[in-house]
Amino acid sequence: MLIRLKNFWDAKIYLFSNKYKKIYQRFYFNYLRKRLRNKDFSLFSPNCYAGIIYHRLKLQFKSPTINMFFPSKKQYLKFCCNIKYYLTVPLIECKDERFPYPVGLLEDIEIVFNHSKTFEEAYVSWNNRKKRVNYDNIFLIFDDYVDAEYDDLIQFNKIPCQGKVILTAKEYENLDNVIQIKNTRRIML
Repeated sequence: MLIRLKNFWDAKIYLFSNKYKKIYQRFYFNYLRKRLRNKDFSLFSPNCYAGIIYHRLKLQFKSPTINMFFPSKKQYLKFCCNIKYYLTVPLIECKDERFPYPVGLLEDIEIVFNHSKTFEEAYVSWNNRKKRVNYDNIFLIFDDYVDAEYDDLIQFNKIPCQGKVILTAKEYENLDNVIQIKNTRRIML
């Protein structure tokens, strides 16, 4: 299934000034919250998408992948292919000079906690949220914005879960679960 959007949210949100945009967003998210039937889901993403969605829907975070990012899509993909295993692995602190944020390690998977001040804060949040994961109702988000290759998208498409979506600026007609967003600079989650 390929959905082509010239702009996010059918371009309506970009027609308003910032003042009206906030009013529109408030009503729009209230509308989405009222329509939402599945409220006990765990949403995983390689970056802040999951946290933004949970926040906008005013739902409890049921995923540890909140306020953090994976430095590479391949590491996120490896994590998604074996979520149950990686959520049993203890998170340990890792020093990485590339990032001015706390960094954790799940065996061979690096996680950067860019919204945490200390590793201890990130560690507590990670462990509290992983206890709330609903393994029977997992949804995954993937994107091709930085270092994802076509083979990664194919592998992501094969992961068994309740639902998944690939956000992309490119057109992939032979892949399912793709949402194409042509003007990625204007996305405002």
